Amino acid sequence: MKYLKLLGILSACVLMTSCAQSLSVSKKETFEQKSGIIGVFRQPVGFCSGGYQQQIKLGGEKIIVKPTWTSEQDNLFSAYIQPGNADLESYRYSCGFTETTLKPIEKHGVVIPQNGFCKIVISFLNNDELFSKNEVLLFNHFKKEEVAKDFEEIPYCETY
Repeated sequence: MKYLKLLGILSACVLMTSCAQSLSVSKKETFEQKSGIIGVFRQPVGFCSGGYQQQIKLGGEKIIVKPTWTSEQDNLFSAYIQPGNADLESYRYSCGFTETTLKPIEKHGVVIPQNGFCKIVISFLNNDELFSKNEVLLFNHFKKEEVAKDFEEIPYCETY
């Protein structure tokens, strides 16, 4: 019984930690006088991901692109990032007790605007572009997650 209580407390702490790292996109002040990125991350189909958080490192920032509590293939992500070029440095995921970090062979990234956010889709699906401007996918996730900023007010990220 003592171990179950300890396990419950530990699980709650892990869940709260993973929640705390995401921006509250439903609040207008999240977008005020800050630079950053908001987008949809697409994980590979049939990917071992149930219950495991996935992250990318973009512009030196670790960004949760798939929260622990979802098994959705497409997930909204957001983060504050300094303006300028933000290199995609890595993608980290776990499967069971195995943790894998992938690093791109070629340099890829997005350009974060001087003022405000930009939007993009980042995809690790086979035969998909790494970065895209999938307007329907982005619009639907903005609506689903009740993003406080109008979809049209956030420009697409430039990529390289």
